[in-house]
Amino acid sequence: MKTPILKTDRLILRPFRADDLEAVFHGWETDPDVARYMMWESHDDISKTKNFIKMELQRIDSDDWYRWAIVIKETNLLIGTCLIYYKHETDSFEVAYNLGKKHWGQGYTTEAMNEAIKFAKDFLGIKELLGGCAKVNAASEKVMKKLGFTYVKDCPYDCGEEMQLEGVIYRLQL
Repeated sequence: MKTPILKTDRLILRPFRADDLEAVFHGWETDPDVARYMMWESHDDISKTKNFIKMELQRIDSDDWYRWAIVIKETNLLIGTCLIYYKHETDSFEVAYNLGKKHWGQGYTTEAMNEAIKFAKDFLGIKELLGGCAKVNAASEKVMKKLGFTYVKDCPYDCGEEMQLEGVIYRLQL
């Protein structure tokens, strides 16, 4: 199923476009604070972001990968991304998200993920979602709890090739 456009009171969630390159690169991909607890490193070269956009464009019609660009309705500003994807290693659908630092703490991630979760339940028929984060990433853990996820277990959490932290897994029954 093609990744659909979703809307909330303040946001538009849409598939990425080729012309999002500059907004993504400058919005969060170059920021090491955004990448700190992610499996990717911040981008020091726009060609890395170009490869990210290219990969996302190739996955728009996928049945197991739904990534949205998070756009503020009022300004049409692209501020981050949210994702629901199937992880073969765990045989489950999982969530992921990140947001440009200027927009942290304003409820955008929770608002976007609530709409993505509604899509997963109502249109994909998903019954359960998993989410993980580094234990030291209190903001991400707070988002999962606001979304209704409950603690499952502690686990290792990979933050790229050279860093592993203590992590936590959460589950949401839909």
